[in-house]
Parts: sequence; C-alpha cells; structure tokens
Amino acid sequence: MRLHLTAGAALAALSVLTAQSPSPSPEPSTMSLPVIGHTHSKGFCTTVRDGVAPAVLGLMKTDELIGASHRALLKAGHDATLSHDATFATNAVDIDRIYLSRVADLMAHNLDTVRRTLSDPKRFPKTAVTDDDLRALLLKAQLQAVADRQNDDYNHLNGILEVVEMRQMRSEVSAAMAGSVGPGGANLSAPVNGFLDSSSPLPGSGPVPLGGSGHVAETKMIGHTIWDQLATDVEIQQARIAQAEQTLTPAVVAAATGCRDEGASPAPSASP
Repeated sequence: MRLHLTAGAALAALSVLTAQSPSPSPEPSTMSLPVIGHTHSKGFCTTVRDGVAPAVLGLMKTDELIGASHRALLKAGHDATLSHDATFATNAVDIDRIYLSRVADLMAHNLDTVRRTLSDPKRFPKTAVTDDDLRALLLKAQLQAVADRQNDDYNHLNGILEVVEMRQMRSEVSAAMAGSVGPGGANLSAPVNGFLDSSSPLPGSGPVPLGGSGHVAETKMIGHTIWDQLATDVEIQQARIAQAEQTLTPAVVAAATGCRDEGASPAPSASP
C-alpha cells in the first residue's frame, strides 16, 4: 500500500535551509493553518526546520519499515506452509521472525526519536502566543497523529512476535520434558499447580487483532497462517496511517513554502 507522506513533504520542509527567494511582503496573520504564499516569522520557520522536518523524515522512515514488515509477514506465511521440508520451513520462519524483530526494534527507535523531537520545548512552542505559534502547535498535533497510528502498528506487531516467541519457548520446553520422569516416578511433564501447560491461555488478554478477536490462530493453511493474519492487520493500519498523512502532507508543504525566506518577517511580539 502506498502511503501519502511523500518525499516531497520532507524536502519541502527541508527547503527552508537553502531557499534564497526574494523577500515577499508580509501578509496579515490568520488563525488557520498556513497557506501557500504566506510569509511566516523567523521563529516559526526555525520550528519547521528544526522540529517539523526531522519529525517528517522519521515518520517516512517508519513508513518504510512498516512496508518491510508487511513483505516479511507475507514471506513468513509462505514459508510456514512449505510441506515438502518441515525442517527447512521451520528454519525459514525462524529467520523471518528474527528479521521482523529487528524491524520492530528499528520502528521503536524511530518512534522514540520522533516522540522526543515533538516533546522538545526548544523545537516547538509550549503555548500559542502568536498566530504562528498556533500553526506550529497544529502541525505538531498532526505529526503526533501520524506517529500515534504508526505506534499502534508497532505495538500490534511487537505483541504478536512476543506471543509467537513465547509459544516457541513453551513448545521447546514441553518437547524437552516429554517423557521425563522425576523422583518417585513423578512425570515432570504433568501440570503443576500455578503453572500453565501448552493448552492454557497466555496470562492477560494478549495482543488483539484489528478484527476484534483476542485469539491468534495457528494454522498452516495457505493464506491463513498467523503471519498472513498479521499482514492483513498491517494493511488496515497502513490505511489508518495514510488517512492521518493526507491531512499532514499539505500542511507541511504549505508551511515550508511560506518559509522559503525566513527573514521576510520579524518575530512578532506578544504585546501590541
């Protein structure tokens, strides 16, 4: 799925670093989002350069990782259905899972960097004193909305990976203990009070698929594996992210366009 936070949006925001256009005459401020052609204060343009632009680039990188996770999930679903060589299929899925875990780690890093950027008081104003302050805070809110949608995708992906890893660990432990007999002939593989066997539900509700079911089905039917189900969930999350990005992109382009000459308008005073 193609997302709407295009490279043009980030490049437009970064253009405030190198723009050399002639100084246009300032226009009256409004309380709406920036419009193309509007000249902004130097403080607002500094926010676009130091806050908005790096946040946009971080969101773009996370979009790429979400796309990579979707492709890897589809591959894992295919690998899980390989019936001609069960050992090869298991090893292939293990490699896919390791790759997905790495992707999830990178997503977490990017999202944390975006979070710190948006929460930095040196990059964004704390309160709206001027019209440009209001615009900066509205841009921040739109950036945060995209980051929140991406974080939902990360949480779901990471949650499923944790469930799969837990099941694998329990399966390995069960296999190692199968048939083991302890002192006095006690079967060590028998359930122990306070512990769960492989048929018991995991503690807590676990990650909930977007369809609303808390159960993560295990099947090797082509197109219906746990990995295929998660890939479908990622597609739903991508659509939600795209909706937030459709609102963000034109606002970023408009703000950057108005900042092509950040010296065109002096920083406004809080008092008349």
